Amino acid sequence: MNEDVFAGQWRQMRGELRTWWGKLTDDDVTWIGGQKDKLIGLVQERYGYTRGDAEEEVERRFKQYNASMSGGTVRMTAKAQELGASATSRANEAATVVGEKMGSLAGVIRENAPREGAIGTTATTVADGLESASSYLQEKKFEHLAKDLTGLVRSYPIPALLVGFCLGYFLARRPE
Repeated sequence: MNEDVFAGQWRQMRGELRTWWGKLTDDDVTWIGGQKDKLIGLVQERYGYTRGDAEEEVERRFKQYNASMSGGTVRMTAKAQELGASATSRANEAATVVGEKMGSLAGVIRENAPREGAIGTTATTVADGLESASSYLQEKKFEHLAKDLTGLVRSYPIPALLVGFCLGYFLARRPE
């Protein structure tokens, strides 16, 4: 491990030093201050090692430490990927259910709306829009929804900002 890496990881490793080398005091750890040569010298002095043995011991411990830290990172990454896949699956299921409900609502509007006049025309337009959204949600997966939403926001940034602001306002004002 080079000096820069050692110094960069020093704060994280301070607690481990005392478990590895119990003969080091808190004052020793403070005195070392992230300098590898000082650590090697103290290990050599306190444990009666040769300089080469002390260097090997320090390197071995830090290789173990780095391996354990990267193993934790791998486990956290795997867990995050698992949670992401689960969230995506649930979002896909929710989109399908919402699509079905919207289709059902469109059917109810068509059945109960007047056939003529301005209200009938408006109801038909709303029902058509709901059916279109329903089929979109049932056919598309979450990844497509996210891409399409991103495309809309990029195409219409000001209206998207206003919609987001209004949604935030109404969500904040809703009763608990």
